[in-house]
Amino acid sequence: MKKKQKTVLQIVITAIILIAIVFTVWSSLTKDKDKVAQVGDDAPLFELQTIDGKKVNLKDLRGKGVLINFWGTWCEPCKREMPELERQYQNYKDKGVEVVAIHVRNNPQQIKQYLSSLKESPTFTVAMDNDNLVTDAYGINPLPTTITVDKDGKIKTKHTGELSKKQIIEEMEKVKVK
Repeated sequence: MKKKQKTVLQIVITAIILIAIVFTVWSSLTKDKDKVAQVGDDAPLFELQTIDGKKVNLKDLRGKGVLINFWGTWCEPCKREMPELERQYQNYKDKGVEVVAIHVRNNPQQIKQYLSSLKESPTFTVAMDNDNLVTDAYGINPLPTTITVDKDGKIKTKHTGELSKKQIIEEMEKVKVK
């Protein structure tokens, strides 16, 4: 009888430990997911420094459609889509669309050097996410990732990967105001 009680006790303790492990893993996974902004959510507000030393604040862009492009100078797909983002920004800026390109690391010299090497230097806002707080809030991984935000501050779309000309136009059409 004693041996049977010992076996039952071991099973109960093992079950309790397994339940605790499952609960801990489940809690950590769902907690992180809840922190990351999803399509349909209010876009997490941010204020970042631009490469020209100014500030860009998402709250100040309320009333406009915003295309937020997360990129890096080491990211080849990011570099390929940058000129088309500029061309389409020129077509859509008078329709109430703003572009904010957020570089995921703080390296102003490297960013400026890359941008100056382009045939068409961007006229849209280029900012730096020094501490990756904005990158984390939007759940950005990998690069490039593009988020569109409507005039009311709601996330309309999230696209991971390089955008084609057609896709950039489609994204800007979704958030244009005029």
